[in-house]
Parts: sequence; C-alpha cells; structure tokens
Amino acid sequence: MAQRWFILRQAGRRLGVAAGIVMLCWASPGFSAANGPGFGIKVGAQVLEDPIDLDDVTKLRVELELSSAMFWDNHADLALTVGGTSFGTYESEWVGEENGVFIEEFYSDSLALIDVRLAARLYPLGDNCPIRPYIGGGIGYYWLIDSWEDDYYDTVEDPWFPGEYITYVSGDEDVDTLAHGFFPFVQAGVTVPVGENLELVFDCQLDFEKDDNGYDLAGPIYMFGCRFRF
Repeated sequence: MAQRWFILRQAGRRLGVAAGIVMLCWASPGFSAANGPGFGIKVGAQVLEDPIDLDDVTKLRVELELSSAMFWDNHADLALTVGGTSFGTYESEWVGEENGVFIEEFYSDSLALIDVRLAARLYPLGDNCPIRPYIGGGIGYYWLIDSWEDDYYDTVEDPWFPGEYITYVSGDEDVDTLAHGFFPFVQAGVTVPVGENLELVFDCQLDFEKDDNGYDLAGPIYMFGCRFRF
C-alpha cells in the first residue's frame, strides 16, 4: 500500500510540473524570440563502454550544431550536429636486451569517437512560451578513430670504437578506423530563450545500435549549451 501511494505521489508531482509549464506558457502572452536558422555549441558527458578495458565510463563530449529555421507554425526544426568524445591516450613502454642490443620501445594510442547526426525536433508548446520543451530523433554516422605511434630505439656498441655506443631510431605511426556505421537515436530537452537571439539548451540523447567490429558505443548523452538564432 505504501509503495502504491509513493508511485501515485510521484506521478502527481510529474503531472503538476507539466501542468505548471502549460499554465506558464498560456499565461505568457506576447513572449517571442528569434526563430530563424541557428548555430549552437554544447558540452556535456557521454556514457558508454570503454573500447580498451570494456568498463562503462563517462567522457567529456563537445557538439557543434546547425539548426534550421522553425517551421510548422514554429513547432518544429531540423538540426545537423557534429560531436566528438575523446577516450584519452594510452601509453606503454618496453625495455630489454637481445643479443647485445639494448632495445627501448614506446607506444602511444589515442582513441576518439566522432559522429554526425541529423535530427528532427518537435516543440509541442510552440514558441509563445519562456520555456520550450522538445522531443526528437534521427539518424547518425559514427567513426571510432585510433591514432597510434610506435617508436623504437636500438642501442649497440660501435664495432670500430669499443666502449662507444650508437642508437638507431625508427618508428611508425598511422590513423585507423576501428569501427563505423549508421545508428538511430532519440532525444528530449528544453530550450530557454535569453533575450531575442540567444537561448540556453538542456539536451538528453540516447543512441542505439552503435556497434561494429566488437565495439559497443551506444548509450546516453547529457549536454548543456547555447544556441544563437538569427
């Protein structure tokens, strides 16, 4: 009985918040902000599986967004977003001796996730409101990029001058794509206009089917930023 009462109380609170937003919008006549094309920047956190140790991690994410002008009586827009998440740099070192050659090997590996996504967003309350919640979804394409560098140092004694040593340096570096592909996503959030052209953005996204070549990169994304509309 107590659990049922708790669930009913939580539902009542959510309905109260939703009703409050609707009443706020209905009681705010004449509120308007720019509804033209926009440019935005957002920072936040992406929760996903680490490709190296396979544990869930939270990484910093940055997004740049181009949005269309509002249409459908200012109830919808489109957004093209480029986002990136870095997994950091992993380094290893090996030192040893083989057949009189002193060997040092230094390896570094930097992983980054980059994606491009196209979304359609619906603003149920329109633009005549100081708070604009929205829902949306779309499709994206991602790349898991591996930038690596391997350096070798072989030190041998100079056969012509005993007691003196020569170090030969060699190495290799390259950029590989470990995984890539299309993925769907959904999102929800709220924008808060600040003045005529600027709006704050709180955004949550959830990626699906973002797996390839043994890497599973799906998960939630939480972003905060601003958008300038012309």
